[in-house]
Amino acid sequence: MDDHASLARRGAARFLIGLLAALCLAVPVLAGPGEKPEEKDEAARAAKVAKKVARALEKARKAEEEPVEADRRALRKFHEEVMEYAELHDKQVARLGKPVAVDAQDCFAAQRALARSIQSKRVTARQGDIFAPAVEPIFRRLIAVELRGPDGLPARQAILEGNPGEEKPSVPVVVRVNGEYPIGAARSTVPPSVLLTLPPLPASLEYRFVGRDLILLDSVAQLIVDFLPAAAPNRPIK
Repeated sequence: MDDHASLARRGAARFLIGLLAALCLAVPVLAGPGEKPEEKDEAARAAKVAKKVARALEKARKAEEEPVEADRRALRKFHEEVMEYAELHDKQVARLGKPVAVDAQDCFAAQRALARSIQSKRVTARQGDIFAPAVEPIFRRLIAVELRGPDGLPARQAILEGNPGEEKPSVPVVVRVNGEYPIGAARSTVPPSVLLTLPPLPASLEYRFVGRDLILLDSVAQLIVDFLPAAAPNRPIK
């Protein structure tokens, strides 16, 4: 999940490590017994340089590893929040009982009942509860990588297919947490290249685009669980 900035940081860190290691090798060997006063001074200076080099090496190592570990923590937290929602979904399905779809009207009624049940348990849900600030840049970076350049043209075109935010749809979609995705509204295509890059989701959830926003959709209850504004970069389709 490296981008140009992280690669540059790592390159700079490796350069610093190499430079400081070379300085360390250039430090004179500490003098032994019977050393002259000037040799003692030189040995003391060498010891100070060695300590500074060690501290700088450790700082460079941590600077190189910190972005990667921060991404891991953010993705772990995202996974935990997703699984917490999936558990809530399953509990509400079990509480309502498995509906037997006799006809389309019965199926619609069961979906609405599940949506209402989940909404009642998430009355305080807000944007960013799952797409937390720490994970937002990771998603934007992953999506941007798959959409950029000539190779990303098919993916950019696919996102527009059925995207209710790109044209005036017959059934508009209002992107808000706990909002229902209207029955009959168009649904965007999420390119396989993007899906394979993003964190996997449990069976009840899926990624969809509405305009440039990435939504987390409960495909059973037809609820917008959370969304990431402007997740897709504003790139021309050409």
